[in-house]
Amino acid sequence: FQKCYCSLLTRSIVTCHRALEVAGIAYTPLVYDWRLNERHYGALQGLSKERTAERLGRELVMRWRRSYDARPPTMLPHHPHYDMIQKDRRYQHLENEIPLAESLQDCQQRAVEAWQDIVKNIHDTQKQQESHSGATSQYSLVVAHANTLRALVMHLDDIDSQEIEGLNIPTAIPFFYDIDLESGTVVPEMSEANHKSRASIDRIGLGRFRGIYISDERKKRGFLERRRAANDPWLWALHDSQVDAAMLLDTKNYPLDTAHEDNVVAVDDGEMIELEK
Repeated sequence: FQKCYCSLLTRSIVTCHRALEVAGIAYTPLVYDWRLNERHYGALQGLSKERTAERLGRELVMRWRRSYDARPPTMLPHHPHYDMIQKDRRYQHLENEIPLAESLQDCQQRAVEAWQDIVKNIHDTQKQQESHSGATSQYSLVVAHANTLRALVMHLDDIDSQEIEGLNIPTAIPFFYDIDLESGTVVPEMSEANHKSRASIDRIGLGRFRGIYISDERKKRGFLERRRAANDPWLWALHDSQVDAAMLLDTKNYPLDTAHEDNVVAVDDGEMIELEK
């Protein structure tokens, strides 16, 4: 690879190191960009998906998780992860840029900005290397997260906001795009070899997805089954004792049909409070 681009989250950085080491190219330069970080789930950060769905209702939680423009409740200062994030040295160079909650739309905005800078950096580096040595790698690696990758795929394949709810990005299964570095868009005409390889490869879930898995079906399914069986506990997951009423929505007082995307909603001692964006 010419370079490897990754988020500032530890799991992304570790994945980069391990992938490059196994490939025998651990010397590949790394470029870190916080805009590739996973989506910020606001007050829901660190909560169990299943337990939160039990408390608030699966429909509301799935809407926050899967839809394009629904933003979860804002993370407030009393959240156990608030200071952990706000005082993290990795983000000290950012001024008022760290989000307190994001919809997929919010996440996409920063991820696409990062993508545009990545494409420009690849293009400039390639031109510079060609002028000096005449040879350079045509490939670059981007290691990010489920929602930042969903946002980028949505951008690259022009998937609309309704269809994106059905798009899933499998963990640790790499996929490939042929990108025009001048425009930053997917090359419209794929080679005959790519057309043939796509016929036997399962797509990510939507026919408009044009990425190509770099894994055969047997290995991909085997990995996903092992990962589901492992069910490793998440390091930053919150226990029930750490989840107070101020972090959850009372759906009885806030029914789904009255939810409005223009407001960020939080709960303080069981009372509903609407906060301006």
